[in-house]
Amino acid sequence: MRIAVTGATGVLGQEAVEALVAAGHEVTGITRRDSGVPIVEGRGGAAIVADVFDPSDLARAFRGHDTVINTLAHVPVGMAGLRPLAWREDDRLHLEASVAIAKAAADAGVRKLIQESSVFLYPDNGTDWITEDLSLSVRNQAFRPRVREMRAAVDFATAGRSAVVLRLGQLFGRDPQSTHALKATREGDPILLGKPENYITLLHHSDAGRAFVAALRAGSGFYNVGGEPITRGRWAKDLAMEAGVETPAKFYPEITQAIVGTRLEVQRRSLRVSSVRFMSETGWRPTVGPSTKGWSRR
Repeated sequence: MRIAVTGATGVLGQEAVEALVAAGHEVTGITRRDSGVPIVEGRGGAAIVADVFDPSDLARAFRGHDTVINTLAHVPVGMAGLRPLAWREDDRLHLEASVAIAKAAADAGVRKLIQESSVFLYPDNGTDWITEDLSLSVRNQAFRPRVREMRAAVDFATAGRSAVVLRLGQLFGRDPQSTHALKATREGDPILLGKPENYITLLHHSDAGRAFVAALRAGSGFYNVGGEPITRGRWAKDLAMEAGVETPAKFYPEITQAIVGTRLEVQRRSLRVSSVRFMSETGWRPTVGPSTKGWSRR
């Protein structure tokens, strides 16, 4: 199958390209800059330079492909998300580029769109399980780009086309967020939001890459994708183990957490997310968990 991946030079996109190539697919990685070409080729894909905000340029890149996988994102690291304009690039990617990608894919005759999304769109659900049937908590204007992105994917799924939206758990692995968290843990600085008893659903980048391959077998719809949910207190201990220190990662004081704003407030929510639907339909299973030794180097 011929597959185009947008965001192919990002951590998630690189994992998708490598997993798809390993599964025997012909993969094209879309990059916005010439400097991204060797990154895509290093993962085994062919590279095309295209403007992800230009539907006509994207349609040129997508023509002849069966599926488009959109992994575009630009999430600020740590508390940098509190800075003015910190989310401007991420918002633009979801609000404008994702819409352009869906339109271009349709114009180019692509039959399937796989769109990355997030479990952080769900409301705090305490200790209760979260399935795809639970209503999202996205009324705040800050979520407008993600909502627009989902609508573009739904609009794509007409005229015999299909769209799969993957609500991914919190990613961890060899990425800037994880590196930042491990550094803070080693130095004894606070890094975690929420309460120790709250649940978190994690997803290793390598398993996320494999999930995009599995999604090729899924029918149109929304799917949760993550490992077995654990408490944030357990995650604090797992971070310490991976960081090579005895003291669990620290939580920010409540007074600090009270002022983090909507963007980071989602990381305080208790999200015990079930991925049973995706696993049942595709056969995908997570292979790397937060207690897996050396997960930050995989």
